[in-house]
Amino acid sequence: MLPIAANNLVAVVGVAILTSLSAVAPSAAHDQLTVTWARITSNGLDIYYEVHGELSPDETPVLLLHGGMGSISTDFAALLPALVTNHTVIGIEQQGHGRTGGRDAAITLTSMRADTLAVLDALKVERVHVIGFSMGGMLALELGVHAPERLATLTALSVSQNVDGMHPEIVKMNRDPSYRPSPEVAALLPSEEDFAAMRTAFADNPSGPEQFQKTFEVMNTFINSDWGWSDEELASISAPTLLVVADRDFMSIGHAASMVERMPEAQFAVLPDTTHLTITSRPEWLVPMVQNRIATGSGKAAKD
Repeated sequence: MLPIAANNLVAVVGVAILTSLSAVAPSAAHDQLTVTWARITSNGLDIYYEVHGELSPDETPVLLLHGGMGSISTDFAALLPALVTNHTVIGIEQQGHGRTGGRDAAITLTSMRADTLAVLDALKVERVHVIGFSMGGMLALELGVHAPERLATLTALSVSQNVDGMHPEIVKMNRDPSYRPSPEVAALLPSEEDFAAMRTAFADNPSGPEQFQKTFEVMNTFINSDWGWSDEELASISAPTLLVVADRDFMSIGHAASMVERMPEAQFAVLPDTTHLTITSRPEWLVPMVQNRIATGSGKAAKD
């Protein structure tokens, strides 16, 4: 859920077969860790994924789900090096994002859920410790509601229950591009430099770099749609959950706390001196929290 205020743009923010052979190469960022990448076909679209480390039936991997207009590299660069020391990590780039091309169809939580499960099915991964940021956090909650059997634990960063849970000025920006927010809210939004960094992640998109603008427009439609979960749906999430927000996020601390109260197996954390844009850049705080959630999760998660 990433509002973008640049060049008058505003948006919040996505049966399978293996379609290409995996390429394997050592990653300098993770010492000699093996990184595998390929694409899985889901509903006519080749979905890009990466595996950092070796998948094993004896280990439950971590699944990373990026935010709107983001990618694996832009959203998780700070967290990946710490996570791979203890876990095999899968990253997926959603429809129209990063190295996954666009579809001539809307982006929805239902379509992203189907694409994500297609990758896990093709990799023969039954359960994951999911970590989702912003739009990816929304997708993580969607999996918790509609595919609970696939989650060992669930970590959602910077998410709200629905669009009404977001800051009112940000909601206005998404619905009316001519609206100019207050200085306090404007300070939380991406800069021109942030916007440029997001665009670079689309340089190798199979649909061409122009997919960035197309995805932006589709995402604007998505965030203004009727997405979200009822109180009863949140209460149905059975996976041990960690909900984390920034103290200066796009949703209020009170709203996030009310979500946690509805989820039976949820922990809650607020990162100080942090914004929506910087929350994934706090590995010194986030990684211990995630590791604790995995370790204290019930059943198999406690053994991983």
